[in-house]
Amino acid sequence: MRPNLVIPLAALALVSCGNDPPRPPNVLLISIDTLRHDHLSCYGYERATSPAIDRIAREGTLFERHISSSSWTLPAHAAIFTGLFDSGHGCTDVDKALEPRHTTIAERFHESGYSTAGFFAGPFLHPAFGFGQGFDRYVDCTSYGATLDAAKPVDWAKDDSTRRASHQDIANPRTFDAFQSWFQGRDDKPFFAFVHFWDVHYDFTPPPPFDRKFDPDYTGWVTGRDFFFDERIGPQMSARDLEHLIALYDGEIAWTDTFIEKIRVQLEQAGVLDDTVIVLTSDHGTEFFEHGWKGHRTTLYDEVIRVPLVVRYPKAVPAGVRIAAQTRSVDIAPTLVELCGLEPLRDTSGSSLVEIFTDATAGSGAGKQAVSELESVGRSLLAIREQGWKVIGNRAQSTLSAFDLVSDPGEQHPIGDPGSPLLSDAMRELDEVGSELDRLATSHAGPAAGSSPPADVQKHLDDLGYTGEESKRGPEPR
Repeated sequence: MRPNLVIPLAALALVSCGNDPPRPPNVLLISIDTLRHDHLSCYGYERATSPAIDRIAREGTLFERHISSSSWTLPAHAAIFTGLFDSGHGCTDVDKALEPRHTTIAERFHESGYSTAGFFAGPFLHPAFGFGQGFDRYVDCTSYGATLDAAKPVDWAKDDSTRRASHQDIANPRTFDAFQSWFQGRDDKPFFAFVHFWDVHYDFTPPPPFDRKFDPDYTGWVTGRDFFFDERIGPQMSARDLEHLIALYDGEIAWTDTFIEKIRVQLEQAGVLDDTVIVLTSDHGTEFFEHGWKGHRTTLYDEVIRVPLVVRYPKAVPAGVRIAAQTRSVDIAPTLVELCGLEPLRDTSGSSLVEIFTDATAGSGAGKQAVSELESVGRSLLAIREQGWKVIGNRAQSTLSAFDLVSDPGEQHPIGDPGSPLLSDAMRELDEVGSELDRLATSHAGPAAGSSPPADVQKHLDDLGYTGEESKRGPEPR
């Protein structure tokens, strides 16, 4: 039985004129893995990569400065699911899992009478990490799920064959088919559905015609395969070869966008499109050597933590609105439960964005301070991002880099003047936030259950900078 709750202002459109209680909206949360915001047309990208996503943005609200909690899948999705900073949810590496005491957004919807279903296509969303909490159905859409089920995550997370299987997997069709099968056979209750699309993640091997859509004349060696392990794919590669690599990444986005359109058609044909809150976002971006690295889970620069967020729900979310104020991935869960009139999540680090939907002036300010963390693969990094500046601290080495995002949006020139007021502010915030995160992390103390990868894999990880060792690919944040 749903609790008797006060319906928030943004949900007033749900109130029925009759005696029956209003039916709450459905919720569809879509996460496209490894999707950079600046490679979507609706965010100003010059290539037409995302017509379906662009349409959702036109019919809803787009958040221009949305920041993830981390630069890789596991902690970033834990933050989306719980509304907690990474130090708060504690799911920061492959030997950790969400503790049952944390209420996930799926649990809140399940408790409120919703049907709940999740469809995941990447290894770090496996239920072993606690992501299945609250789902009636939580479906593995990978092609190698038996491998994940047969061993502990600490054993397969660094395994060469599993890593390659995930990189080479083509999961979009399976993910959509699994969603469609569930959707067409769902019950009559309102639903909360989570759909995770994987294929924008490397390897970048979109099918025809998307493999040549954005660079049809290329004749070189780059195929998009073996992105992580192929040492030819590095900062030394020619500008022309890098251009084609990025074109393949964009092809993956355009292909994945067609599945967003397929889902929209499903909702429209079922007559529930306008009765469904659609949220589309990503867990992290990817680096193409902007700071000497490739991929993600290595730094906390904007190319890996600044991601898209668009929300569509005509009954409460204004159409054609762009919000300049900064928002965070931890704000998604509080926003959804308030939009649907549910009991708030307990102990969240985020805050609801509903005020922005009901007050146009609320989205024009500086926004919320964003905190991003990386506690994995030998890294211990903390980033604090405000509207006009950002600081990245290397907590293991007690060093930091601060950036003026107004004059240096690409984070290429750390502030060097020790007397800079901005640097002083950044250092103070880094110290205060770091202390608070340490306090949160103490509740997750416990022995790690890590394992050592094979020697050849360890060498690859060392060479590529994924273990915190000195790397060929570029410097760590200072």
